[in-house]
Amino acid sequence: MSVMKKRGVGKSNNVGDNMRKLRMHSGLTQENVALKSGLSQGYINQLESGKRRYTQKSLDLIAEALSVPVAEFFRDEARQAVTAGEEIARFDKKRPDKKEFLALLKELPEHIVEHYLTLLKLERDILRGKE
Repeated sequence: MSVMKKRGVGKSNNVGDNMRKLRMHSGLTQENVALKSGLSQGYINQLESGKRRYTQKSLDLIAEALSVPVAEFFRDEARQAVTAGEEIARFDKKRPDKKEFLALLKELPEHIVEHYLTLLKLERDILRGKE
């Protein structure tokens, strides 16, 4: 019986999907990740497509190659979207005072403030339909 039959048709390949997204976000090819991790490109391909099962060691090696924590492979995007939506709704109901927001920013190191400012500008542009 093949791995796909064991997994079942229509089952999610969350780890493989996240692995692919993180790899692509890093601008790396499967071959790049294979070279960095010491695994084969074919094995990386099979993990991403759900044709092979991962091991703790393979996840550790790939996470190191991508410079991400192993936990990133297990994120559930659907669950995160709901959580983010709930957070936005909560924020809309009770927006923090501008003074509180500015006080928080003053407590952070300059490079962190610059990081969040960049993210906020990107989010604003996305909401406005710019890219």
